[in-house]
Amino acid sequence: MAVEEEAGETASFSRPPCSAYTELLEVMEHAAGRLQLPWERVRRETARGRLDKRFLSDHNPVTPVSLPFLPDPHVEIEKAWKSPYSARIHAHQRGNFADVEGLRQHGYVTMPPIDETFANYLVTGSAPSLKAPVLPSKPLKMTSHLNGRAYAAAGQAGAALHTMEVLQAYQADLLKDLDQGQGLSPDAVAELRRTTDLALRATKQTAASIGRSMAAMVATERHLWLNMADIGEKEKGFLLDAPVSPSELFGGSVETVVGKFREARARSAAYKNCIPLRSDSGTRHPGGPGLSRVEAQREVQRSSVAARAPPPPRSKSQKRRDTRNRKQDLREVIENRRQNNARR
Repeated sequence: MAVEEEAGETASFSRPPCSAYTELLEVMEHAAGRLQLPWERVRRETARGRLDKRFLSDHNPVTPVSLPFLPDPHVEIEKAWKSPYSARIHAHQRGNFADVEGLRQHGYVTMPPIDETFANYLVTGSAPSLKAPVLPSKPLKMTSHLNGRAYAAAGQAGAALHTMEVLQAYQADLLKDLDQGQGLSPDAVAELRRTTDLALRATKQTAASIGRSMAAMVATERHLWLNMADIGEKEKGFLLDAPVSPSELFGGSVETVVGKFREARARSAAYKNCIPLRSDSGTRHPGGPGLSRVEAQREVQRSSVAARAPPPPRSKSQKRRDTRNRKQDLREVIENRRQNNARR
C-alpha cells in the first residue's frame, strides 16, 4: 500500500500544474508579503524521463513549491494534541459554525452502523439473534470507540466547510459586483468585511475539529501498539493521553513510565533495607505497622468467645475411632467380669 501511494504521489507531481496553480503562487506571494509570513519556497523537482515532452506547451512547466505556513490554524489544531485520548470531540461553543442542516442523514455525525445480522454472524457464527451486535473483546471495543471519535471530529470539520463555502461564495458575488463597475455601497462594504470575519472564524473552528480528529487517530495508533504490552490500565491511560509529538508516536511518555517503575523499585528496596517490618502475625494497615488498640481489643474478644464456645459435634466414625483407642478403666473391667459370672 505504501509503495502504491508513493507511486501515485510521484505521478501527481510529474504532471504540469494548471493555470490556477500559477495564479495561486502569485496571490500567495502578495498575501505572504502583506501578512509578513516567512516563505522558503522549497521546490519539488519533478522527475523527467526520456519520453517526456521537451518542446510542446508544457515543456517548461512551473515547478511546484511549498506554500507558506500560517501559525494561527496550527495553534487551534494543537489544542487537542495536549490530551489526545481525553480531549472532548464535541466542544461547547456559543456560535457553532458546524451546525449545518442534514448532517446526520448525510453521514457527518457518526460512523455508519453495521448490519446487525451480519455483525452477529461475525461475532457468534449464527446470524439470527435478538441481541445488539457487540465486539467480542475489550481492545476491539476501544479501537472502534477511538475510530468513532476521529470520524466525528472529521465530520465536524467537513460541516464547517459548508459554512465557509457559503460565506466565500457570498464574498465572490459582492466582489463581482464591484469588478463589473456597479460599485459597492457603504453597507455592502460593511457586509463584505463582516462576511470575511465570519469565514475566518469558521476556518478557526474547522482547524480545531481537524486537530481533534488527528488526536483521536494518534490515540488509536497508540492503542494498537499498547495491546501487545502487559501493563496496568493507569499506565496505559497515561501513555494514550500523552501530548502528541510530531517526532515520535509516544513522545517522552514511555521514558516517564519506565522512570516511575524504576523509582518505585528503588524506593521499595530502600524501605526493605532501612525500615524492617515487624515479624508479628497481625494484619498491617496503611496507618501503622500493627493493629490499633480498638482492633486489638476486638481480636481479644473474638478469641475469648471462640474459647468458651462448645466443641463442634463429632461424627459417628470419629466416635467409633475414639472408642477403640480409649483405654478401659480397671473398675469397668472388674464390673464386666462380675456380670458375666452371675449370668453363668
